[in-house]
Amino acid sequence: MAFSELSRPWRARGHSNPRGGLLLCHGFTGSPQSLRPWAEDHAARGWEVELPLLPGHGTSERELAGTRWQDWYGAVRDAALELSCEQGPIAVGGLSMGGALALALAQDPRLHGRIAAVVAVNPGMTLPPAARVAGLIAPVVRTLPGIGSDIARPGEQEEAYGRLPVRAVAQLRRLFTRTRAGLGAVEVPLLLATSAVDHTVPPTDSDVVAAGVRGPLERLALPRSHHLATLDHDAELLFETSARFLDAHVPAPGGRR
Repeated sequence: MAFSELSRPWRARGHSNPRGGLLLCHGFTGSPQSLRPWAEDHAARGWEVELPLLPGHGTSERELAGTRWQDWYGAVRDAALELSCEQGPIAVGGLSMGGALALALAQDPRLHGRIAAVVAVNPGMTLPPAARVAGLIAPVVRTLPGIGSDIARPGEQEEAYGRLPVRAVAQLRRLFTRTRAGLGAVEVPLLLATSAVDHTVPPTDSDVVAAGVRGPLERLALPRSHHLATLDHDAELLFETSARFLDAHVPAPGGRR
């Protein structure tokens, strides 16, 4: 599909008295467009928001097929380092694969003390059994049907690839496996938001996260939304809860409240 301006990287910086830093991570085959309402909502509340476009996304399926999970993770890690240098301990949020990336950041010893809280929305932790052979079949089966626009709200659409590059699916599996294995290292407060009906990521993946992390946990049910909750009926509930949660757990720059 054609990607609009909403799919480009987005940032809100330059508040005279910022509340703190917030890094948001979008999902697999998607773009910043899926998280733009969340980013704009929190920017209006005074947060300095960084919403990057992950490598291989927002361009072509062929380009995504040439990337590795380390490329996606490296992009958000670099963004977290930069934002935390400016703002002190920051918040990290993500949707789907972006939720897995956010949890991976909270596990990274290089970011210890730089991540104050995490908000994960329908985070991915598992893939169907067929994904186990994605790396083997990639030379023969190059793409699979896409997963975009799982939204209950009429008229909403995600800007995402129409097909899944199988090579990238193999990389996604590696990211999920690594992040799932390290959940015990997540000790910062976590807001875990889960849609009741999700055709992309099983809601049980949120249960895997809840059982694995060691820090304070708050769960939020999204009863009227499908996978893309940030564009769905429960978006306002999600944003309000996220703002309250981050106010409670992320210190303001310079010790202000």
